[in-house]
Amino acid sequence: MGISVERAGIVLQLFDDFYDRVYCFTRRLLPPDQAEDVVQEVFVRLLESRNLETITVNVSYLIKAADNLIKRRYGRTQRRLRILEETRRERASSSDPGSTSPGAERLGEAELERRMGQLTRDEQEAIRLIVCEGLSYEHAARSMGVPTTTVNNWKYRGLQKLQHNLAESADGPD
Repeated sequence: MGISVERAGIVLQLFDDFYDRVYCFTRRLLPPDQAEDVVQEVFVRLLESRNLETITVNVSYLIKAADNLIKRRYGRTQRRLRILEETRRERASSSDPGSTSPGAERLGEAELERRMGQLTRDEQEAIRLIVCEGLSYEHAARSMGVPTTTVNNWKYRGLQKLQHNLAESADGPD
């Protein structure tokens, strides 16, 4: 969808009118750089909104959009931390308790990246966009240039493979 001059003008006017108030709201919850990112994303998403010309946009609408983005960002961070913690726990339980090597307790992102590397590119990208970055299925599908159901299938299969790999590593080597 192309962005018309009229649409850009509407968003620019809203940006001029409400930027400070939306930024003040986000700044109470996030560091300055992250607050700025969220506010800019609010206006970019508004620009991409299908029904921009027909809806009434006020500061409450924009603050709610910022709040939703902050919650999504928080949820994404919590999911990532939970995955890392589960991976660490799985690794710790599968290793011999008497032989702790330096770095065994630090499974972390390197192991997650290794496991992600066992997935197809499409599965990796779908998981990264939806689970890690918190994009909606529609935005992820648009980004990848495929239907929403395809992205959903790739994400589902990728997560199933990751769970299977974690279960196998918890059972120990064959």
